[in-house]
Parts: sequence; structure tokens; C-alpha cells
Amino acid sequence: MKNMMKGIAIGILLAAAVVAGQMALTGVVGFHTAELVGGTVLTFLFCYSLFWSSRKRREAKAEHNR
Repeated sequence: MKNMMKGIAIGILLAAAVVAGQMALTGVVGFHTAELVGGTVLTFLFCYSLFWSSRKRREAKAEHNR
């Protein structure tokens, strides 16, 4: 349970960092480009978290079956 809460907290902090970066980019490159970059980064983080959790689950299942 503690690891799950840690993962959720890290995810929230990463999303907040992406939003902050998106706001900073808006002044430099414009809203549309900043939104595109922010959406791409959030999509990458989401896919990474899915692959990471499935790998952890597979490792735990393999260790349980030993």
C-alpha cells in the first residue's frame, strides 16, 4: 500500500511539473506548441506507467510461482 501511495504521489508531481513546463513554454513558443509538447509528454508518462506496472506485476507473479 505504501508503494502504491508513493507511485501516486510521484505521478501527481510529474503531472504538475508538466503543467508548469507547459505554462513556461506558452510564453516562449506559443500556446498551441506548448499544449502539443505537454500532451505528448503526458501520453509518454502514461504509457511508461502502464508498461512499468505490468512488468512489476509479471515479476511478482514469476517470483510467487517459484
